[in-house]
Amino acid sequence: GTMGGLLVGGLLFKTVGWRVLAVSGMIYGLVYGYERLTWTNQAKMRAFKQQYVEHAARKLRLIVDMTSANCSHQVQQELSSTFARLCHMVDETTAEMKDEVKQIDKNIKQLDEVANKSKVLRNEASFLANKLDMFQTSYLA
Repeated sequence: GTMGGLLVGGLLFKTVGWRVLAVSGMIYGLVYGYERLTWTNQAKMRAFKQQYVEHAARKLRLIVDMTSANCSHQVQQELSSTFARLCHMVDETTAEMKDEVKQIDKNIKQLDEVANKSKVLRNEASFLANKLDMFQTSYLA
C-alpha cells in the first residue's frame, strides 16, 4: 500500500518533475475544494430528489409493463373465448338454416306437386267442359 504509493510517487517525480506534480496537485486540490464547497445540504437534497425520481420512474415503468402484459393477456383470453362463442353460434345458426332450407325445399316440392295436379285437373275440366259444349250443341240444340 504505502510503499507502492511512495515508489510510484518517486518514479513520477523523477520522470515529470516537481512543477508538473505541483500543478497537477493544485488542480486536483482546486477541484476537490470546489466540490467540497458546493456539496451543501441543498445540493444533497437536489441529488437525493433526482435519485428518487429516477428510482420511482424505473419502478413505475416496471409496474406499467407488468400491468400492460397482464391486460394484454386478459384481452387475448377474452377475444379467444368470444371467438369460440361466436364460432359456436355460427355453427348452430348454420345448422338451423340448413334445416329451414330443407323444410322450404320440401314445401316447394309439395307446392309443385299440387300445382301440377291442379294443372292436370284444370286440363281435365277444360276437356270435360268442351265435351259438354259439344254434346249440348250436337244433341240439345
